[in-house]
Amino acid sequence: MTRIRMLVLSLVCLLSVACAAQAQVFVGVGFGRPYYRGYYYRPYWYGPRVIVAPGPVYVAPPPAVYVAPPPATVYAQPAPVYVPQPAPAVAQPAPAAVPSLPPAPIPIQAPSGQ
Repeated sequence: MTRIRMLVLSLVCLLSVACAAQAQVFVGVGFGRPYYRGYYYRPYWYGPRVIVAPGPVYVAPPPAVYVAPPPATVYAQPAPVYVPQPAPAVAQPAPAAVPSLPPAPIPIQAPSGQ
């Protein structure tokens, strides 16, 4: 874990030095002779020239004019009126005759000899 922390710390230090070098600060090791760190001058290239011209003009006969016919006449009809009709009365059928019941069963007594 200590190695990883040291590696991360060294990378952060290296990046900070690299960022400082971008701010026209030179960090390096001298070798006992003068060293010129100048930049080569290159004239700026402006790219291809762009010429702006008006758009083309087309000459043609005027377009045909179409006149739409007037819309058809619409006649409004009144809505139909719904009159509810009373429900028809339903006659109840006569009750059916109840059939006669069979006679009641007669209980049987158990033999007393046992």
